[in-house]
Amino acid sequence: MRSKHQKPRTHKAKTEKPGSRKSGLQKSGQGGFGWGSGQKAGRPFSRQIDADLTEDPNADMAAADSVNPEDEADLVSTEFSGADFPEINPQAEPADSSAPPITLAVVRERAVRLLVNREHGRLELEQKLQQRELPQDLIDSVLDQLAEEGLQCDARFAESYTRMRVDRGYGPNKIRADLQTRRVDHPVIEDAIRVSGADWHSVAGAALAKKFGRVSVADVNTRSKMQRYLYQRGFAMDEIRSAIDGYQAVDSEL
Repeated sequence: MRSKHQKPRTHKAKTEKPGSRKSGLQKSGQGGFGWGSGQKAGRPFSRQIDADLTEDPNADMAAADSVNPEDEADLVSTEFSGADFPEINPQAEPADSSAPPITLAVVRERAVRLLVNREHGRLELEQKLQQRELPQDLIDSVLDQLAEEGLQCDARFAESYTRMRVDRGYGPNKIRADLQTRRVDHPVIEDAIRVSGADWHSVAGAALAKKFGRVSVADVNTRSKMQRYLYQRGFAMDEIRSAIDGYQAVDSEL
């Protein structure tokens, strides 16, 4: 029986305190909370979270700054050779991969193009092809072919060259010397001079008239100048004397 001073009991819903086994919210570490099933299996996870939160933030930076002595020794002793970093030439031109390969046909086409413009001696034609940096073996083969086919001929070249020099007032000695430097055979040179049919006395007189104009050949200095001029242009002494003696003063065309 209850005493008349005893208060009647009332039923209240019990509130589980945080951290109790029934609440499921486990207390961890220094006042932290972690979700768990109320069993011991949830405790290691909450402990790991608390450990991560309580770690010193400067610890990772200190570890990053520190270098293993063995690793530092390896870095110091590392050497790089020049082969690892080759030098780059800024003036080097990139290889032109689109350039066609140099073949016998390419060399022949360039040689024929030169011959179309005018006659060439073999040596002159060879030198021009060499200036284009073409292979020497291909040049020799092409020159042999062109000579056999008659497309390149030293005789025709000598005749053409002789006519051109005669028209410009040069004598036979100069023409011979020029053709010899171009490795034209001596018989070919003499045939070219003969075929030209030039009257060397008339050629020398025309050269004097064009150079000196109206002057008197009676003056010794003037005659000396005329002799030197004609001699340098390749005329023989008999041709020089004949031209000066028969000189008729005319207006210079220069």
